[in-house]
Amino acid sequence: MNKTQIFKTIKSLEGFNKSIEHDSFEKSKKNTDKPFQKYEFLGDRVLGLVISEYLITTFSHNTLDEISRRFIHLVNTNTLAKIFRKNNLGDIFKHQLDPNSSKNSIYADALESLIGFVYTRKGLIFSKKLIMELWQNELDILPQKDPKTFIQEYCQKKYKTIPLYKLIEEAGTKHKPKFLVSLKIKDNEVEAEGVSKQKAEILAAKKMIKIINKFSK
Repeated sequence: MNKTQIFKTIKSLEGFNKSIEHDSFEKSKKNTDKPFQKYEFLGDRVLGLVISEYLITTFSHNTLDEISRRFIHLVNTNTLAKIFRKNNLGDIFKHQLDPNSSKNSIYADALESLIGFVYTRKGLIFSKKLIMELWQNELDILPQKDPKTFIQEYCQKKYKTIPLYKLIEEAGTKHKPKFLVSLKIKDNEVEAEGVSKQKAEILAAKKMIKIINKFSK
């Protein structure tokens, strides 16, 4: 069953128009008559189950850390919003979903509510088909670890120690601060500047990763 057939089936389901009315712009009204948020709650769990099962089955030889990184990528707000936009799912939500909105959280919530609604009407097998179809271009992505985590694990594994970050200078103004930090691992040391200490450390970690990759080739 392709995407067109899936969407046609969804639109034909009893209660479709009323059941996925998007109320994210009116949550302050606390309208308990709208089931949108309940479907969103359910859809989040269904998505998690389907993605978890897929990852454990498909990447059985991966470490749990790698599987977890894949899972986080596949169910995070940015990925859901990307899938929502790519598949023009706004055509399904014609109620209170602002077509001019660029808020990823709204699109992510809407997609989860759709999954929850579909599950209540068509069950798990059809829901899996829907998710696999929409997520097909994201399923095999293994996101890179964030730079500081990579450096931390590298140091602990290779040298049984932790990386040494040091604040060298704090300058600039209150509105445009500058932080200069250094990162040292054994005989290698780099410096980086950022608008916060955290961002400076991330940039320093990225520089160190380039050095590590250079010497590991």
